Amino acid sequence: MSEAKADNVTISIDTLFNRLSSAPSNPSIFRVGDHLRSINPDAYDPEIIAIGPFHRGKHHLQKMEQHKVRYLKLVLERKDELSLERCVTAMRHLEDRARKCYAEDIQLDKDEFVKMLLLDGCFIIEFLRKFQNIKCRDEDDPIFHYGHIQSQLFHDLMEFENQIPFFIIDSLFDMIKIDTGDKINSLIWPLLQNSIFPMKDLPDVPETRHHLLGIVHDLQCSSFENRFSHIDSIEMENINSAIELQEAGISFEKSESDSFFDIEFKNKAIIIPVWEISDSTESFFRNMIAYEYYLTGSPQRYVTDYVFFMHCLVHSPEDAKLLRRSGIISNFLGADKMVYRIINQLGKNIIISEKFPYSNIFHNVKGHCDLPRNIWMATLRRDYFSSPWALISVIAAITLLVLGITQTTFAILSYCKLLPKF
Repeated sequence: MSEAKADNVTISIDTLFNRLSSAPSNPSIFRVGDHLRSINPDAYDPEIIAIGPFHRGKHHLQKMEQHKVRYLKLVLERKDELSLERCVTAMRHLEDRARKCYAEDIQLDKDEFVKMLLLDGCFIIEFLRKFQNIKCRDEDDPIFHYGHIQSQLFHDLMEFENQIPFFIIDSLFDMIKIDTGDKINSLIWPLLQNSIFPMKDLPDVPETRHHLLGIVHDLQCSSFENRFSHIDSIEMENINSAIELQEAGISFEKSESDSFFDIEFKNKAIIIPVWEISDSTESFFRNMIAYEYYLTGSPQRYVTDYVFFMHCLVHSPEDAKLLRRSGIISNFLGADKMVYRIINQLGKNIIISEKFPYSNIFHNVKGHCDLPRNIWMATLRRDYFSSPWALISVIAAITLLVLGITQTTFAILSYCKLLPKF
């Protein structure tokens, strides 16, 4: 009996060994864990289309499946020498490599997995191509009849869980393109223009190309990466909220820098580029943060670090209001309390870089606030100049004091004149 039990245990552990040996060693597409997802689960879920296996089969995403088939049919009709068999064969050659990009075992058989790669890859290429070129659109294509559908698609293409490996898109693009001079970086351009911080020039696609979200992230952060290499990170210190810093004599100014992350502190002013906050901001930044959370091989989390910096400044709707009035926050949500809520939520459960790029700013700002003169001025502003009525009271008190001293002085002088002279 005991030997039989031992055999069952051996078989069970051998099964675990087999699963372990087949697990991907360096995946790039994950399900977002509860640590991040718990704050806002909806931010990681696609709205109208499933790309890749994680959200495949969900009921509310099924309407877009027929559009995937229609786009593949249009691709094959447009290029005579391109056959369905050739596309399928190419995807079969890439199937094993694509499976290893996912952090978990994908429960799709070979045929379904290959079919998914082909339909999803062709849809992405055709949608981005049609978006850029009106002449490529069909008159009866409902996707381009309604602007909100396009907005939802751009939203879904930037979901961390809603990805296929970029080499799938690259391979299909080489087969689908009409002009041999067409480059893959032109395909990425609409994604960069529809992100939170649009880029002015069309860059080359980086060599490290995990998926669409990863490419957009790397391109958006590349300019700051070059700048950060010249910054010496020091021991991390915290700073006060925007209102408290203003009370200590620190102002806030809008930066004209091309780099979204380029924040400076000089001449008692924190200079920050404009941050446009809209309905799509939270989802976009959460998925960028998730990408950085699971990214290996890079010690820097540029989006996470930026969000943490802004989270430190915005402790209340009044802080958000101050930054808005300073031209730093462009609010498309309406109320300042909505901006505060988004920044407050984004700053929860995140892990910043070990070499925090803004540590120098934190250190210098804290040094300014710790000076006795600045502490005294902050107390004076808070206690006596926090409102017009408080200011009037202080002025009235000073006036009465001056009048009292003046009256006393005149009385003493008058008394001195009356004294007999010897």
